[in-house]
Amino acid sequence: MKSILFGLAALSAALGSVPAQAHVVLDKADARIGKTFKSVLAVPHGCEGAATVRLTVQIPEGLIAVKPMPKPGWTIDVKKGAYARAYHFFHGAQLSDGVKEISWSGRLEDGFYDEFTFTGFVADTFKAGDVLPIPVVQDCETGTAKWVELAAPGQDPHALKYPAPLLRLTSAEPPPRGVAKGDITVSSGWSRATPGGAKIGAGYVTLTNTGREPDRLVSVSADIAESVEIHEMSTRDGVMVMRPIEEGLALPPGQTVTLTSGGMHLMLTGLKAPLVEGKSVAVTLQFERAGKMAVLLDVLGVGAQGPGQQDGAKAEHAHH
Repeated sequence: MKSILFGLAALSAALGSVPAQAHVVLDKADARIGKTFKSVLAVPHGCEGAATVRLTVQIPEGLIAVKPMPKPGWTIDVKKGAYARAYHFFHGAQLSDGVKEISWSGRLEDGFYDEFTFTGFVADTFKAGDVLPIPVVQDCETGTAKWVELAAPGQDPHALKYPAPLLRLTSAEPPPRGVAKGDITVSSGWSRATPGGAKIGAGYVTLTNTGREPDRLVSVSADIAESVEIHEMSTRDGVMVMRPIEEGLALPPGQTVTLTSGGMHLMLTGLKAPLVEGKSVAVTLQFERAGKMAVLLDVLGVGAQGPGQQDGAKAEHAHH
């Protein structure tokens, strides 16, 4: 595996250096270690004007449980083989073999653009910053383009005629977006998008008390809402009920309290504008000891269950 790994310092310039209209590239050039991924190869042209009739992708060692996406009008040939070692997968499973190569066969005229998609899982044997080349061979009616070239240390990647698409690997969990004041750290703030005209929204954060004294979240406010209350959900006589935590949310020393969907949360009432996916909402938290803290809640999709959880759950079940 080491022979195909390159340090980020040597190749980071190459990740965004080649224009999408000139080369075969990955639509999304990064993936998280120990997580599912989806790679989309963008093919912008044929070979010197000739139509593309086959696209072959070699799967690097460490990308496991790979599955190609079918394309109307194209046939798929998959070659499988043994991995160099067994890899951890979901639910304690160990995978020792899988897809090593994918070929799509069909016809794509030079004047058209298309995408070729496969999904899989990034093994936990990598480290953040590793970069994997994804070799691609584009066969045309006349001629072949082998997108396999790699920049040598110190070489300008722009000098490559047929650069290999590159996949940069990042840490399994994205760094939390948060703030700290005194002994309190607030991270992982998020909310869900609301339809136009909705007057109620919800917010979620993770609160950590790193100190030796207890603290308490006593109130919350937001310019986008007339009021914000701290609520909790509970089941009473088989019925789910919600009530405000009027005494505030206790934060014991050295502990983390997470507000989650279906549990404790921030209730934004009297919304003055809808919560829009991809945007953020500013809220102010008032703590008994730490004082005021302004934080941002990232607005996710309507059905989101938390940062990175909705898509990840879909991808996991797709591999079962």
